[in-house]
Amino acid sequence: MMFVLGILLLFAGIMISVAWHELGHYLAARKFGIKVPEFFVGFGKTVWSRQVGETEFGVKMIPLGGYIRMIGMLPPAKGETLGRSRRTGPFQGLIDDARQQSAMDVLPEDAHRQFYTRAPGSGSS
Repeated sequence: MMFVLGILLLFAGIMISVAWHELGHYLAARKFGIKVPEFFVGFGKTVWSRQVGETEFGVKMIPLGGYIRMIGMLPPAKGETLGRSRRTGPFQGLIDDARQQSAMDVLPEDAHRQFYTRAPGSGSS
């Protein structure tokens, strides 16, 4: 019984540590006016979540990490429009698909709140 309790306490400690770390990312993003649609601790299937304002906070099934999702993390490639780029490489298709998916997450009213549009020292807008 004590062994199981120890394992549970270990995972609880890891999740608290991860949540604290991600909170730093979240607060910095918000300070710079970046929209953060998701704040999750864990990976995989969602166990619990709650929408607070424009951010969904939650816990996922595998307690080995976490993430926040900021809009505009992947800027458009130089000279690229919404169509396919002409660049080649083993991972270029994956990168282009990720860029297109990232662009679909940005609503017109949030265009100025993207990560890549922020400059150090710009503060919130």
